[in-house]
Amino acid sequence: MALSAPGPRRLILAGALVTASGLGVAATAPVVGTGPADRVEAQQRAGGVLVLAGWAILALGIHKFGRQK
Repeated sequence: MALSAPGPRRLILAGALVTASGLGVAATAPVVGTGPADRVEAQQRAGGVLVLAGWAILALGIHKFGRQK
């Protein structure tokens, strides 16, 4: 049984969820100066990576949605 690629609507939904989770991770990072600096930077960096990954998934889903006939 061959695996099929996810549809554009699923990609858009997945991209939105990954982006929202990245924003949540970055937003819950401690304020600079109130916690260990390495933890603050690591959490903000992880959130940023998730946001960028979500945007890439969104872009792919929007591209596929626009090319759908």
